[in-house]
Amino acid sequence: MPPKKAIQAKPAKGLAGKSASTNRPKASSESSGRPMQSKSNKRKDPPQQDVRFKKPGKGSDSGTRDTKRVKTHDVRSIAAQKSHAALKDGELNVQSFVGSLSFEINALDESMRRTRTSQTSRAFQRVPFRMRRRAAAHNYKQVPKRLQGRARREMADDNTPTVNSSTRKPNTTRARLRSETARKLGILAKRKRLQKLKSSGADEETIAIRAARPKIRRNDLNDPVISARRFRKRQLSKTWLPTHLWHAKRARMTPPKEPLWRFTIPLTPTQKVYRPTHRIQWEKGAMAWDMSYMSTIGLSGPQNSIQNVLKSLGLTQEALWSDKAKRWRAGHMHWTGTLSRKAKDGVHIIGPATIIWNPEEKVDNANERKQFRQLYIRIHPSAFLEVFNELLRLAKMQNPRPYIEDLRFEIGSIDIIGPDSMEALLGVLEPYISKPELKEPHVSRFESLAGLKDSGALPVGSMLAFSIMDPRLRYPPRRVPLPQTTDQNAQVALLEAISAFRKEEAPKPYRLFDRDARFKASKLPSQQSLNRRRGKGAPGAVLKPTLVDPPIPIMLLASRHSIDSQSSGTWTLILPWKCVLPVWYSLMRYPLSTGGNPWFGGLDEIRHVTFERGLPWFPGDLPGTDAGKFWELEDRKVRKKAWDRMPKGKRVNWESLDLGAGRKGEVGVGWNCDYDTLLGLNKANELNEMEMEMETDSKDEDDGSKATSRDEKQATPVNRLEGIMQLPRSTFTTYQSPTSESPPPAALVTANIKMLGRGVVTTCARIYRLPDAQPVVVSTQAEVPATEPPPQPRAEGKLPSNLHEQWLARRPSKGSSSKKVPSNRDMDLETRVQLLAQELISPPAPFPPPAPNSEDINGHPLCPNEEDLIGFVTTGSFNLRDGRGDAIGNLSATKVLEELRRYKNREDPAARLCVVRNAGQNVGWLAKWELV
Repeated sequence: MPPKKAIQAKPAKGLAGKSASTNRPKASSESSGRPMQSKSNKRKDPPQQDVRFKKPGKGSDSGTRDTKRVKTHDVRSIAAQKSHAALKDGELNVQSFVGSLSFEINALDESMRRTRTSQTSRAFQRVPFRMRRRAAAHNYKQVPKRLQGRARREMADDNTPTVNSSTRKPNTTRARLRSETARKLGILAKRKRLQKLKSSGADEETIAIRAARPKIRRNDLNDPVISARRFRKRQLSKTWLPTHLWHAKRARMTPPKEPLWRFTIPLTPTQKVYRPTHRIQWEKGAMAWDMSYMSTIGLSGPQNSIQNVLKSLGLTQEALWSDKAKRWRAGHMHWTGTLSRKAKDGVHIIGPATIIWNPEEKVDNANERKQFRQLYIRIHPSAFLEVFNELLRLAKMQNPRPYIEDLRFEIGSIDIIGPDSMEALLGVLEPYISKPELKEPHVSRFESLAGLKDSGALPVGSMLAFSIMDPRLRYPPRRVPLPQTTDQNAQVALLEAISAFRKEEAPKPYRLFDRDARFKASKLPSQQSLNRRRGKGAPGAVLKPTLVDPPIPIMLLASRHSIDSQSSGTWTLILPWKCVLPVWYSLMRYPLSTGGNPWFGGLDEIRHVTFERGLPWFPGDLPGTDAGKFWELEDRKVRKKAWDRMPKGKRVNWESLDLGAGRKGEVGVGWNCDYDTLLGLNKANELNEMEMEMETDSKDEDDGSKATSRDEKQATPVNRLEGIMQLPRSTFTTYQSPTSESPPPAALVTANIKMLGRGVVTTCARIYRLPDAQPVVVSTQAEVPATEPPPQPRAEGKLPSNLHEQWLARRPSKGSSSKKVPSNRDMDLETRVQLLAQELISPPAPFPPPAPNSEDINGHPLCPNEEDLIGFVTTGSFNLRDGRGDAIGNLSATKVLEELRRYKNREDPAARLCVVRNAGQNVGWLAKWELV
């Protein structure tokens, strides 16, 4: 501790106006511990005494008072300084004054210079939060033009090192030798190719313009396309999307060693897009996805054979092959539905798909059977192999036989949603018109859709097909003029353009089905050549297409969602694989009229949009399909791994979970959507295993080969979800008639679950039906007991008899507004007296009191028993659109049919009600389910 300072006495009144430096005495020695008194102030200042040696007792109050006086004086005193030497007789000598303060002036100037050069924020930190900043620290061209000058000056002042990959030279001898060897090997390989072409008899012009044409195998899988050879080793076990390098800098991708469906797919942008995604879907803006991982299969052959193949894939509706679907078979529209395949135990759902026919010229009825037709089947990549193998099997059964082409890496696609999606497409997709008389018929339809806010306003299955020019010729894209919303003539013209989609016409075959047209469109000029052409013209001029710029064939599909008429539709742009990147660059830079640019999304945003529309997402929400089973098994591993990583004190203990009424433990496995327990697959599998063991034991154990086969069977893992089937809504309705058969016992149906009050459920939540209402036994003889009998204790695990009525009381009534319950402070004296009297008159509480969680759980009714379990939640969250919890679940088809027969009247207050409880929790929430 530092030594305490001595307390100074109060100065005399006569010297109060002088400076503090002259009034205060100076200590001559620090070791003395006492300040020395000035000779001139001997009589005026009283002798001082060190507080450290002053004894408490009589006279201690005066010492405390003196200390307070000294402190008060020190606070009120103003420090002063002697007059400056440059000030003499009231005149200031400027030269001597500046010279004496030269050090301070130089220090101030140096501080100002350092502060100016080292600012708190750099130029690349002044850009909007949506712009990327990682590469802007060493490249001033990454920031907007208004900040490029400032960024260039900052880099020059800080001596920031910059790297230009095009002019970078190897630093080491080994790197220099490797680059030189690679250059010589490239020259040698080019020389050998030219010699091989000359020996084949090709002329000089063919050698100069000839390009390699990709091979498309028939009835076999094709190899993926690798655009840059330097990235070949990174794509040995997966394939990059055309926009992979663009997304890798701005989004979180799938791990390199864990690709999804053999593709590297962006999961979600690095910036926050959850709420913007909701606003884009319902309010304003646009969002795009690179959906090139969607698989495309080409089916070509005689029309009669193709129809037989499609009927075997589940397209058995009579409307599809009658005059009602004539426009679809002619290529005027596309069809979206569910594909299925036949198996020994029934019909298995494959997944959703889109089928597009290629138009053909009109032919006579005699030649219709032999007419050659083409169509595209677009399927999710998780179900691609299943569909491809089924098509191969069905094609071999036809005569004449059609053939199949794997076009996964030939055709890409982009999905875009939002009210401003049509505006962005009009600004990016410029039709390719070489001559006015060669204008395609769908071009005028596309241009007439200016001002359309929702693709769902178009007829079901609407589509457009035409050719566009290279978007890089008009880069950056310009904003297109849109009609005003108050212009009635423009609105009438838009309605006429929408109704024109129903008119029948004879379109020509789409160029996207032509292999040569796709190949020529893929040979786009390089960016360097476009830059040279742009440098020869005026600044900001738009390049005109030449013979070097090929047309790009595209198809534009408009889709709507039948579940909710208010949900926005989706535009799907289908184009050649290598043309996706130029269109994507222009689409991301288009300036929207509502402000900003279109956003981009990942797989999480697709699931978010589908969830808010109330639709199931394939394959995660359809566990009855083969792709859904694989997704569920992989999700179980992920959830199990996350549960194992948590400390034991923080993770849920499934065995000790208290469900009330003496029930302990979670129903099934906590981290699973345990369909084994729901459908009784565990018992069936145990019986099968016991039968297999009995059969193997009865056989001769000395046979080594049989013992080996038995060991192999035991070592093979059993897929318990193998027997589950998925029933679509249309198929399930056929089982509702009283005369129909019962659905398969291991069948599931998908339902949309909406919470009726509070509560948000998540994945793996348990779904219960309401328990049966127990009838009340009425005695025939009126007996009045002398005293009220004590309550009979319930058996262990038995639920209250009025549990059905407790859950029905939780159902909100229509038109009722929540009223605030008055508190005791708001009540008058008379009301308080009545409540007190009612409490005193009421019968006493039973003794001993009931066990905790026996009647309810903190005021919530108990959840039903395991026999009332009907399904599990596959996707659940808070719905921003509805402002409450929402979920997508899968229910047992048998138990759902029992519920529909139990409450035949849809107006019944208990119809389609259920209780949803999150895994690991004991509180349930009332909800209502509807089949989708």
